[in-house]
Amino acid sequence: MLKLENISVSYKDKVVLDNLSLTAESGEIIGLVAPNGTGKTTLFHVISNFLKPNNGTVIFHDKLQYKTERNEIAIHKQLTTFPEQRDLFEELSGLDHMKLYANMWKGSTAHVQKICEHLRMEGYVKRKVKTYSLGMRQRLCFAMVAAADTPVMLMDELMNGLDVENVALISEYLIQMKREGKLIFVASHLLSNLDLYADRVLYLKGGRIIHQQDFSRTDEKFIKIDLSAEQYGALKESLPEDHLYIANHLCCIPIANMDEAEKNRWITRLSAYEDKELTIGPLGTAEYYEKYYHEDGKL
Repeated sequence: MLKLENISVSYKDKVVLDNLSLTAESGEIIGLVAPNGTGKTTLFHVISNFLKPNNGTVIFHDKLQYKTERNEIAIHKQLTTFPEQRDLFEELSGLDHMKLYANMWKGSTAHVQKICEHLRMEGYVKRKVKTYSLGMRQRLCFAMVAAADTPVMLMDELMNGLDVENVALISEYLIQMKREGKLIFVASHLLSNLDLYADRVLYLKGGRIIHQQDFSRTDEKFIKIDLSAEQYGALKESLPEDHLYIANHLCCIPIANMDEAEKNRWITRLSAYEDKELTIGPLGTAEYYEKYYHEDGKL
């Protein structure tokens, strides 16, 4: 559905995106992870044509590109971006905003009431936005994208300012939209939340995708334990060559190719650290974030 080919963006002497390529399909949620200022928002701006890349091409449905005004209109009928709170109209109600997005993209508001119910907004959605809290405004921004109901959605930090209950509510709604065949990009600093609904997570560094975490993989499992540098140093020589020691504290031993006897030996050995919690499973988004963006525990 969406293909990025050799996208490059530079500002003066700073390279933000460097020959980046990516293919994404319908019915997929793709998380995008990187520290601030390393290209997440720039990538979204290129996809939505808010920014022309220095090089490269954005392609929708194997044919549509931002080359003509007609193509731009056709693409923007299929694409919505997460609105910023500062762009909301203070004197309009939340319902007015949702109907505006529904009419602009879908040409109908028949589905808006259901969105209000699913997102539990009935109690305030008819009030003017100037009366909303930050969390209510953020939920409204998500509801507006849901009301647009486009095949492709770009969501930058959609969980900002939301409490735990609303994070769970919106996470469930994202999964529902994925089942409906939406292609959704989510850039977020709420890393563990991405593990709940993303099909894959992309890690950006130096303008490139340096790692793709695929949650459909079942072969990636580790024995994981927090160890001090001294404890790790005592073990290091006997650890498998492909082990990881992340951010100077997390030791991860891959077990996919181990037999049961070897696996049990390592579990028994590491269990000797009685004050340490030992877990078995894949690396989560937060752990990969530490791996790629922390050095000696610092960004």
